[in-house]
Amino acid sequence: SSTNGDDTSEEEDLHQNTNDTSDKNVVGSDGVGRVWKPTVEDDEDEEDEMGDLMELMKAHSIGYDTSAWFHARFAQHLPDDVDYLSDDDDESLLDANFASGFDQAVTFSPGSPSTMDLSASIIGRQRGVNVVKELKDICIEHNGAIENLAIELNSFKFSQNATYSDCTTAAMLAVLEKMKIQEGMSAGKLVAALKSELEQWAPLFRKMSIGIDEEKSIVAALESAATGEGPMAVVLSQEPTFRILLQTLHSEEVVSEEAILSWAAERREEGEDTSQGMLFHQQPTQDFLEWLEQESEDEEDSSEEEEDSD
Repeated sequence: SSTNGDDTSEEEDLHQNTNDTSDKNVVGSDGVGRVWKPTVEDDEDEEDEMGDLMELMKAHSIGYDTSAWFHARFAQHLPDDVDYLSDDDDESLLDANFASGFDQAVTFSPGSPSTMDLSASIIGRQRGVNVVKELKDICIEHNGAIENLAIELNSFKFSQNATYSDCTTAAMLAVLEKMKIQEGMSAGKLVAALKSELEQWAPLFRKMSIGIDEEKSIVAALESAATGEGPMAVVLSQEPTFRILLQTLHSEEVVSEEAILSWAAERREEGEDTSQGMLFHQQPTQDFLEWLEQESEDEEDSSEEEEDSD
């Protein structure tokens, strides 16, 4: 019996010691445990070094936002005679210096359709890579099942920290190139060629269009091709070609009414002295947009009437 009593006493002591070291703020009132802290050899800088080690340990946790830590670490290596954080202007200067410090890991968005911010630096992208061009080449060279193409595009997208908007932009540019557009092609032949390509490509567009932005990128790619240079641009910019192809994308359920009207809202203030403005303000295009707006209003009225009847 004495042995059993000793065992019970040891278990109680162990439980008591565990409770003494448990951090209830971390594990909860019923939990047992604490945050492990690394040991520091030098007592003089123990507090600062401990803080750095703890922050480093947290940085390995899932969901940890490293941006603030990187800013702080970068600031430690700046010249001592300059106070970079004295006011808001200096803080923005620090951000600029911080970004330039990672110059080798950053490249700028390629000069393609207007959906891209040419001034934005993209972390995780190989320097000098024109992402849209590379994605477009993948689309043009692919001859197999569309499901396999989707996998290829996804793989490249992840490798270059690209977006689905990049993918839909590239795919639309590839479709236009596959249509083999030449000067003198009638609107009817262009629509027939586009519909023929969409038999294969429409499922990919729907798969990649996870939101309205991807659909707007499809419209922007068509717009970019029409306002560019070369025989394709000459054909696409002639009235009513742009309107007819835009309407075909809508009727084939590649781009939604919402996406087209959102794109139009952004272009409405564009002056007619620019290539985009001239294209947008073509009368056939305006007629189609007016029809879409009316359709949207009718659908809203119909929905409200159904709700009232319920």
